[in-house]
Parts: sequence; C-alpha cells; structure tokens
Amino acid sequence: MNEQRNLSQAIEDRGPYAVWDLLNDDEKKAAAAATWRNADHQSRRALEIALAKELKFRPKSVGHLPAEKVSGRLVHLAKDLPDTAIFEFLFHLHLDDRKPLLIEFLDDVGLPHEDGVLDLPDDAEAPDAAKVAEAAERLVGAHGHEAIVYLGTLKIADKDFWAGVEQILEKYAEDGTPLEAGGVSGQDEAS
Repeated sequence: MNEQRNLSQAIEDRGPYAVWDLLNDDEKKAAAAATWRNADHQSRRALEIALAKELKFRPKSVGHLPAEKVSGRLVHLAKDLPDTAIFEFLFHLHLDDRKPLLIEFLDDVGLPHEDGVLDLPDDAEAPDAAKVAEAAERLVGAHGHEAIVYLGTLKIADKDFWAGVEQILEKYAEDGTPLEAGGVSGQDEAS
C-alpha cells in the first residue's frame, strides 16, 4: 500500500511551492496582485525585471502597469521565480485579501499584533505549541482551504515559532485534502 505524503512533509521538501500549488488560479492571481501592490522596493524591482524580460518591455515601463494587468503574467512566471518570491506572494496574500483570517488566528493564539502584523520583541519566545495547534484546528474548522494555506505559509515563515501547526498539516495530503476520516472538518474546495 502506497503511503501518501502529508502536507507538512511536502512543505519540508518543496518549501513555498508546496503551498503555492494548493492555490487555484484566482487565488494565485490575487497573491501576485497583492505582492505587486504591496512588496517592498527591492522585491518589487526584482518582479519588474522578471516581468520586463518576459514581456520584452523596459522595467521602468512595466512598473507603471496596474496589478490586475500583470497578475496573470506573474503567476505564469512563478515556476521560474525563487522560493523567496513565492513566499512573498503567499505572505502578501494573507496581509491583503486574507487579513481577517490572519487576525482571527493571532487573536485566538493570544499574540499581540497591529492589524495583523506581529508586535513582538526580538527575543520573544514561541507561543505554546498546544495553544497554536488548538487555534489552528479551530481556524481550519471555520475556514477550510484558506486556513490550510495560511498554516502552510506559517510553517514556511518559521517552523520553530509556529511548531503547533505541524500536527494539523500532517492531517492533510500534499494536495490539501484530508488524509483520513479523522482529519479536521471544514475542508472546503478552493474558492
């Protein structure tokens, strides 16, 4: 009997690409658009250069294009972008379109934040893994697929700090579907 790789293992092996592959086309476009609008100067410049090369435009000309015009092309380029760019797409998706989900989770874990951005001292200890796991399970129960994507993004960001998400991600296959009937309920199809 073939044992299916779980999502946590896939993230260990493939990094941000394992989470990126969970997204449908509309979610990928939303992530790319959010990054185009909100990335820091250096990250945005790298995307402009990659996009200009693809479109055979000058980078300065590409920089003026609206997010809605470039998001599809950025998704197309994703397979050739470094892990860091894919992580930025996931990061900006959650700080933009999915901020309420992010805030709900941080509040449930009890971490201080300002509108979804953690407000911790540099030497802050990781939250209790059991508390993180409980909050993660509730989040998946309430938000299904979007929560699985968010938890995978947290594992990529800092697997030690967010150690409690591991046990939730282990309940899902690499494609985000529950591995067993005992998996977390509330799993929805990608919207």
